[in-house]
Amino acid sequence: MKPVGTIETGTGEIVFSVPMQSFEFEKSLMQEHFNSKKFLDTKTNPKAKLVGKIRDLTQVDFVKDGFYDVEVQGDLTINGVTKSIKEKANITVSGGKVTLETVFNITLVDYEIAFEKGKPSTNVAKIIEVTAIANY
Repeated sequence: MKPVGTIETGTGEIVFSVPMQSFEFEKSLMQEHFNSKKFLDTKTNPKAKLVGKIRDLTQVDFVKDGFYDVEVQGDLTINGVTKSIKEKANITVSGGKVTLETVFNITLVDYEIAFEKGKPSTNVAKIIEVTAIANY
């Protein structure tokens, strides 16, 4: 995967973009389903994108090494559908480098991602766990 992300330490604004076709699967059929019009339609919606802001930015010192619990609020767009999110994240500052980490759940049907019948409808989780680690 080749995600791209930015963080504005003065305002707390973050942008994170993931090219959906960059996901790789062990089984080619899984990758075919993932990219298909019936699932993510990655040709029409090539990126997932988060545009948000770190809340309580005053709690984070981007020039001092440390570990900071924060909350990120913003808009997550997947499959052409945008939803507001508010999730916990951790920021680590070490040697002038910033890392943001978060783990959260996405309900696929909220983003119009669902198989209604057939084998994929029973093999694909309805709620998926997303782990994001961004190094700046």
